[in-house]
Amino acid sequence: MAQVILPRQGEPLLSVRGLSLAYENDGDPFWVLQDLSFNVEEGSFVAILGPSGCGKSTLLRVLAGLLPVPQGEVRFDGAPLREPHPDIGLVFQHANLLPWRTVLENITLPLEIRGISQNEAQRRAREMVALIGLQGFENTLPRDLSGGMAQRVALARALVYHPRLLLLDEPFAPLDALTREQMWGELLRLWTHTRVTIVMVTHSMTEALVLADRVLVLSPRPARLRLTLDVPFPRPRTEDIRYTATFGTLVQRIREAILSVPSHNTRQEKGP
Repeated sequence: MAQVILPRQGEPLLSVRGLSLAYENDGDPFWVLQDLSFNVEEGSFVAILGPSGCGKSTLLRVLAGLLPVPQGEVRFDGAPLREPHPDIGLVFQHANLLPWRTVLENITLPLEIRGISQNEAQRRAREMVALIGLQGFENTLPRDLSGGMAQRVALARALVYHPRLLLLDEPFAPLDALTREQMWGELLRLWTHTRVTIVMVTHSMTEALVLADRVLVLSPRPARLRLTLDVPFPRPRTEDIRYTATFGTLVQRIREAILSVPSHNTRQEKGP
């Protein structure tokens, strides 16, 4: 298991302050993110929800260092984040496995890129295969994997080099309902084992409350932070929490935050 490295004393692992981002649209700014501020503590699990098209995936790409920060600041481990960082992993909706590489070879890929020796890369990859429960599939090609199995491989590939922050962009959205729920358990098991810090974008209120410590709800575009909700359920969590009155109340609070009419005027909508 990876050694847990604590962030600088008094600082969160990830800090977002006054983040705003716009694309140019016929010479005018088209605001996607507006004045977002929040922290993510080491070892925590944060879920981000919001209406479709509000900018959740764009935000995740900023946090991955894939998009610039035109206004505001994003800090990772106390330093400004301006480019992809080796301690930040990213998993997309689709597994995006290389079709000509086996399960084991897909998992070793990021280690090869980092110059890790073949023996060490193989050792780490086999540890991850055991952790995700795919022993016996090491030499299987992606075409012969189910959707859930492929997404497990994608998670293993992102975790094999021991990132401190793992960003998940709706990783279970393409899966059927039963497989998706099974993957919740797999992800929680991986998170408990590695204690990697996770920020996950999701459309599912249930998914957010089952998995996360804290839920951030964004407004319609341009995305502003509309609600920060601490999830009160203890860990480890069981299926029973989904049928409690507290769970229903939290779902209702999230739904109301997503659907509520913003109080700002049209001019404010155009950007900071």
